[in-house]
Amino acid sequence: MGASTLTTLHDNDEKTSAARPDEPGTTPGLWQHMTSTVRLLPRVRLLLRLRPFDDATEEGRSLERYRRIGLTTVSGFAYRLFSMAISLVTVPLILGALGKARFGLWTTITTVTAWVALFDLGLSNGLVNRLAKAYGRQDNDEANRYFVTALAAMIGLAAILAVVLAVAIPLVPWSRLLGVRGEVDDATVLWSVVAMLGAFVVTMPLGVVTQLYAGFQRAYATNGFNLVGVLVGFGCLLLALWLAAPMPLLIVAISAGAVLAPIAALAYALARGFPWLRLRYRDVSRSALRSLMALSVPMFLFQVGALAVNETQSIILAQRCGLATVADFGIAMRLYLLTASLIQLGTGSFLPPLREAHERGDTQWARTAFGRLLVVRLGIALAGGLVMSLLGNAIVRVWLGRTDIAFARHVWIALAVLQVSTVWASTYSELLWIMDRLWVLVALVAANGAVTIWLTWRLAPQHGVLGAILAVGAVTVLLNVWLLPILARDLLRPRRASPSLT
Repeated sequence: MGASTLTTLHDNDEKTSAARPDEPGTTPGLWQHMTSTVRLLPRVRLLLRLRPFDDATEEGRSLERYRRIGLTTVSGFAYRLFSMAISLVTVPLILGALGKARFGLWTTITTVTAWVALFDLGLSNGLVNRLAKAYGRQDNDEANRYFVTALAAMIGLAAILAVVLAVAIPLVPWSRLLGVRGEVDDATVLWSVVAMLGAFVVTMPLGVVTQLYAGFQRAYATNGFNLVGVLVGFGCLLLALWLAAPMPLLIVAISAGAVLAPIAALAYALARGFPWLRLRYRDVSRSALRSLMALSVPMFLFQVGALAVNETQSIILAQRCGLATVADFGIAMRLYLLTASLIQLGTGSFLPPLREAHERGDTQWARTAFGRLLVVRLGIALAGGLVMSLLGNAIVRVWLGRTDIAFARHVWIALAVLQVSTVWASTYSELLWIMDRLWVLVALVAANGAVTIWLTWRLAPQHGVLGAILAVGAVTVLLNVWLLPILARDLLRPRRASPSLT
């Protein structure tokens, strides 16, 4: 009944890509992609089915990609909306139980954990690119070698990290490093760090499971497992709060779901999800490890720069302004990140299909899909920015149930501008990323990180939260928004030799 309607999804890709047939290298404008996307929205629901399309033809591959994108997008939105609701409930519960100083400490320790996450050396992130490439070439044996090799490497790295932390944690003056200034006792600080980093070590190898599903365009399944994990973590947190557990045990409780979800996903992948998947020692491959390492070096450096941009503010604010300012900044950024995470979970499923389509030669499909990705992301970012600008303080007041945390209107406007600019620039950055154009991103993020650290240090004492926001957005707003589209433009042009591809 809906076959002809579904076919228009494929046909429209070709029409959009060939908007100016006399200039086959011309990329359709944002307006064309927007009108194309709006026209297709009423028909997208027809793709939300469990039965896959036949991918032996161009039309079938186009529909199958959109089916998987649609399922992942819907499940991603459902998961994120649910986890957002849980987060909105969780933050005031934790804030009420711990107080502002301990909540600020929790936020700061999370920053430390993000830096420790660099110990994966970029292997986990590189796995998505390699799996998407193997999927495009329909080589399950190669995909299995990459997955098993990455899992073995991550288990080894986690074991080494556990030993390093066991030796280093007692030697670090955590209260001084985190800017506690006597607001929380040293024992609570130490054991909270142990709890947070210990939970990370346990979950670190399991990150490759999420990458497996993402590389094969089935992230909708992990969204389901993550949803269960959020419920488990919230239930454990409520139990710990009811028992009046100390802060370290609260951290352990809320981490329980993050451990359960990938374990359940791996069990399903082995039992039914990926029949070709085998966890055999003989499949650990040196050549696969070398191939992953070729991506992991620039990805590791990119992670360092990204953390300098995103995860330095809490530590610098603690040192320059105190934990109360860290708490204020953390609350403002949580509201900002609700929209950002909604965008990522709702639309990140577009990226692996772009690489798979590139490997199959379906360049025009990739170009059109990227345009639609940009339109959807910008729409969400603009809506989120408008809500923050107009209703930010009202949301915080209702959310936290208190009136002592509020921000000037220009703080919310700065966050809105940062959100739209970041979405525009990061979409092009992720296109370069999935196509293995990594070193230029490393250079840009290194510059961004250096500028962010310097500006945060200079601006935070005088401007507080606003200073940190201006620091993190400076390079994005002034440089990345125009430079990254230029760097990615060649990847969006269709192949002249294949004008009929979708």
